[in-house]
Formats: sequence, C-alpha cells, structure tokens
Amino acid sequence: MSAEVQAYRFGDAQRPGLLLGLSARQAIPVIGGILVLALTLQTPAPPLLGVLGPVVGTAVAFGKWQGASLSETLVPATRLWLLRRIGCHRWLRPPLLGDNSGHALPPQLRGLELLDHAAGSGMAVVRDRRAGTLTGVLRVRGHGFPLASQREQDAMLAGWSAALSPFARERSPVSAVAWQEWAHPIGTDDHRSFLTDVGVDERSGEPATADYLALVDQQAPTTVAHDTLVSITVEQRRVRVRRSTGSRFAAAFDALDDEIRLFKGRLNAAGLTVNGPLSPVELSTAIRVRSDPSRSRQVNSLARSLAAAARRGALEWGPMLVETERTQVLVDGTFHRSLRIASWPQLPVAADWMNDLLTNTPAVRTVTVVMEPVPMGRAARAADREVMAREADADMKTQKGFRVNARERKRLADVEARERELSEGHAEFHFTGIVDVTAVNLDELDDGCADVEQAAAQSLLDLRPLDARHDKGWVASLPLGRSLARSLA
Repeated sequence: MSAEVQAYRFGDAQRPGLLLGLSARQAIPVIGGILVLALTLQTPAPPLLGVLGPVVGTAVAFGKWQGASLSETLVPATRLWLLRRIGCHRWLRPPLLGDNSGHALPPQLRGLELLDHAAGSGMAVVRDRRAGTLTGVLRVRGHGFPLASQREQDAMLAGWSAALSPFARERSPVSAVAWQEWAHPIGTDDHRSFLTDVGVDERSGEPATADYLALVDQQAPTTVAHDTLVSITVEQRRVRVRRSTGSRFAAAFDALDDEIRLFKGRLNAAGLTVNGPLSPVELSTAIRVRSDPSRSRQVNSLARSLAAAARRGALEWGPMLVETERTQVLVDGTFHRSLRIASWPQLPVAADWMNDLLTNTPAVRTVTVVMEPVPMGRAARAADREVMAREADADMKTQKGFRVNARERKRLADVEARERELSEGHAEFHFTGIVDVTAVNLDELDDGCADVEQAAAQSLLDLRPLDARHDKGWVASLPLGRSLARSLA
C-alpha cells in the first residue's frame, strides 16, 4: 500500500487591490489622471488637454514597454535614465583605499558594514545602518533529499518547518530569514590533480585509463557545485535593552548570537549539517566570489593568505566596478541579471517541486528566498482584513456589473484557508524570491537566463526580469541581509 503523498499549496501573491482589483501601482496613475481631467474642466484650459490625464494614467497603469509593465518599471527606469544623463550610472572604486567605509562602497551597498563579533563566537556580522539591522550567516548542507522517498522528503520539510516556526513568535527580534543557493561549475581541476598525485597520468596510454580521462574531460563543463547560505537578520528596534549591556546595539549583537545558536541546534535536529556562523574572512570571500565568479581562484587564494588568517588589515569585500544598465548590471568582470518570482505555483505540488530550477540549470545563478516571519496575532488580523477586502471587492464588482472571475474566487478561497490554518496554530511567513544569473558576456547571460526561465516554468514559477533594478537584485542575492521584499510588495 503506497504512502499518501503530501501536497503543498501556495496562496496568490497579489494583494487585494485599492480599486476594483487594481494594485496601488495601477490605481494611483488612473486616479491621478481622473483628477487632472476634473481640475482641467474647472479652468479655461481646452478640455482636450484634460483628456490627456486619463489617457496617460491608463497607459502607465496597464501599458508595457519592451515586455515590462510600466507601472513597475517607470520610476526605476526614469531614475536610471537621469543617472546616465549625469554620468553616475557607473561607479569605480577610488584607488589607495584600505577600507570599505563611506565612499569606498558603491551606492547599492552604502550603509553596510562587515563587523567581527570578537566578543562572542567570532562570527561575521553585517550591520545595515539604514535599516537598523544586524545579520549573521550559516552554511547549511542537506543530505540525500533528491534520492529520498516522498515520505522521507515530507519528513525533511517538516523538520525545516519546525526550525523556522519559532521565528514567528510574538516579540521576536528576527525580521527575516533568507536562504541563498549558489550553483556554479567547478570543473575537474582538483580531480585531475588527484589523478596526477596517484600516478594515473603516467598510465594514460592504457585504453581503460584513456577512456576514464576522456570521461572526466567530457563531464567537466557540467560539474556543478551547490553552496547554500542561510542568513538571520535582527532588527535593533525590536530588541529589549538590558541593563547589563546599556546599549541597543550591543543588545542586538547578543540577540543575534542567541538566535543563531538556537537556530543552529534546530537545524541539526532536523538532520541538516550546519557550519558556522561564518567568520569575516569566510563571509567576505563568499560575497566577492558570488559578485564575480570569474575571480574565484584569486579570491580563494587571498582568503587563505597569512594576513587573512591573522585578521590583519581591513577586509576587502566590496567590488571595484559597478555599472548599471536597464537589462543588466556589470560587477567587476561579471554581468548580473535578476529575475523576481512573480507568482508561486497555483497548483498543489510535491516536496521536490523546485528540483528542476535547483538542479537542472547549467548557468551560474543564485536562488534567493527571503522569509519574513509574521507574529501570530498580526497574521490573524491581516488574514481577517484580507478576507473582508476580497469579499468587499467582489461585492463591488457585482454591484457595478463586473464579473468576478475564477482567479479572484480562488484568491478568496486561499485566504479563507490561510485564516483557518492560522487559527490551528500554523506559523506564517511572507516570501520573496529572486534568481540572479551571472555570466562573463551578454550572449552567455542571455542563454543562461533562457535556461533558468525554462527550468522555473517546469517548477510552476513565473519569473519576471527586474528591469532597471538589476543592481538591487544583485545586492539582494548576496548574504548581506538587504532584500527587495518591501519594494516588490
């Protein structure tokens, strides 16, 4: 008798609209255009001039430019155009700087500091002065998930869920938990060196040895390594200041240390292997290699240097060059293109539903999922408000003669199911997903993005490029605790 297959459901990511189902980005231009028309009709100006208001507002709300929605890209594209006009779209690191403070970092990374928590576990802490947050990073490895049975996969996901649930408690200082899975080809150089050390190359004339070496060369382009980092972000304003510390910043340091220690224990109990928290050298190496994978050998050798081991001198974790374009961003010698997950699967899926995206793409890419825990009380109130908003929206459409389509009915059913699950004690998280694809030239970048979009479609994910915001997508794909969750909401 076969075991029952566990199905996982995702709610519709689109929030209730402000007006007849329209989002805020769509409703505001439409309302603004109507106001322009109303004001024009009360002045001596020609009425035709006022008609331009609704026309322009409708075009901004529903129009597209080069396949991208104007309501999403108009503001960032205009900002990027202005930066290009004044020559500020390209940032070059000033020479002879020994630290990463102030103007030594590009605008996308301003406000970030890489600190050494020497008083605690020696972990690296990323401080975001703008957001008032502290972030620590763990390296996590799983074992045998793709080869496990469906029952075993469900058990592994249940363990991951149990490890995350405590973050959604009331008065939790944790504002976000993010996992970032970086896939990159590693080739066969290390294996070749091993074969040379054991003397295999000396017998290359033998048929069996020659066939084996040919197989190694054939598999070299498809040999991919996967590195997963999990970051925990604490907001300073959520931390209670203790009399022993006397400082909110110091209290936040201690709170982050405690949360990482407890989370590490829960992950170990779930059957995952956890290394870390990462040291400043390890974290700076991860940031630089993921920003420019073409320099991985050079960066790794610097990370193993005597100066790095002794922690002498400032850590160089920022890039040398950042040049932003509408369709990509150049960081040192690597092009980045970011795609946001616009919608999650609308059908029930199995535990391994992301297998195609995570394992079947040859491109160098980083899959980032940011999970923002929602306290139980606030989640219940938000679900109640959303039920009322969707019901009111449906009633208004019916009264005005509009049809309530199947997708809107499904959204109402999803939020009702969400309200029921919250009443049963399930924790809630807000999800934001980004896939950052990298390549050394634009042709390779286009091919990589095409492969990633195909794999995402097989995983029932809808990817949309972050046009004019690829620099922000690059930053969000780094283990720095800075995400696009609020700007994409």
